[in-house]
Amino acid sequence: MIAFEHGEPTTYEITWQNGHVERIKAHQVTWPNNMANLFAHPDVQEKPQRIVFHAEIDGQWTLQLSAYEDDIRTIRNCATEDLHLGGAA
Repeated sequence: MIAFEHGEPTTYEITWQNGHVERIKAHQVTWPNNMANLFAHPDVQEKPQRIVFHAEIDGQWTLQLSAYEDDIRTIRNCATEDLHLGGAA
């Protein structure tokens, strides 16, 4: 297996729909893939979509947070100040 140095994780500030704000550190953020919903049968209800944060902690790839997109109001990358809206924003 090839070793890969991820460097320091990025800090993200998450504002939940209820107004609570928290910060987490992550190397990777994955957003929902809605392509499957484009081809779904009209009678099939969409599954709730998740946003997932991972980080390498002590050499182990670790899940930091998995949350429904609709539960998040905003996600702010604290390093770049980029702001992303959640599902119900």
